[in-house]
Amino acid sequence: MSHTPISVFIITLNEEKYLKQVLENLSHFDEIILVDSGSTDKTVELAKQYGATVYHQDWLGFAKQKSYAMSLCKNDWVLNVDGDEILSSDYVAAIQLAVDKQKADAYRLYFEDIFWQLPMSVNSKKRSIVRLYNKNKVQFPTDRLVHENVKVSKTAVQQSMPGLVTHYGYQSTEVLMEKQNKYSSLKAQEKFNKGKKPSWLKLFMVFPVMFVKAYFIERMFLSGRRGLVHAYISAMYGFLKEAKLHELHFVEKNRSNK
Repeated sequence: MSHTPISVFIITLNEEKYLKQVLENLSHFDEIILVDSGSTDKTVELAKQYGATVYHQDWLGFAKQKSYAMSLCKNDWVLNVDGDEILSSDYVAAIQLAVDKQKADAYRLYFEDIFWQLPMSVNSKKRSIVRLYNKNKVQFPTDRLVHENVKVSKTAVQQSMPGLVTHYGYQSTEVLMEKQNKYSSLKAQEKFNKGKKPSWLKLFMVFPVMFVKAYFIERMFLSGRRGLVHAYISAMYGFLKEAKLHELHFVEKNRSNK
């Protein structure tokens, strides 16, 4: 059976740390499109060494940057990977087989987040994102500033890919907290731009609710103290998002009253 051609697209900014491992197995696909927004490390050099076609694009925001990268792909079937996500050779083969069978239009991938240099418990809930799809069946929500997961057509058939993608983007307490701080700012600004009003109740309740969700429902407690720290940071993201939305409205109101 001939293989259905698959394009991989990646957006990068200073991703040299894991990029070699990321690209090694992706080279089995038909093409790799890498859109860089101004790396000063060896990201572009490494990408070219592994056969990626490299484009430069000043940062447009997560959704717009990924949408642009996808538009450069020559094939209908595309796989979106970040510069710190590693797919094993067996996982790459499974992706190719799934696409060849043509039983779905989009596939949800599950992620193993490395935290404090180790995976979380095998029995904790794993993050999942639709990352493999026929690009004619999806679109990026370009009004979003963060959490830019594609919107899949209502008529599209979705399935889940077995196995896990290894993700190193949350590897330490410092890095995870920095990212959640950044993402909460973007999400609060997005809500503010859309006219969403802040809530006193949510400001008060969002931290304990999200902590219970992460620690107990998503079973982070199974990872010991690592899970406790991870759950606290997850809850802090929810609190910061709401706190920053309050701040934006507070500042705007004070400005208009002057």
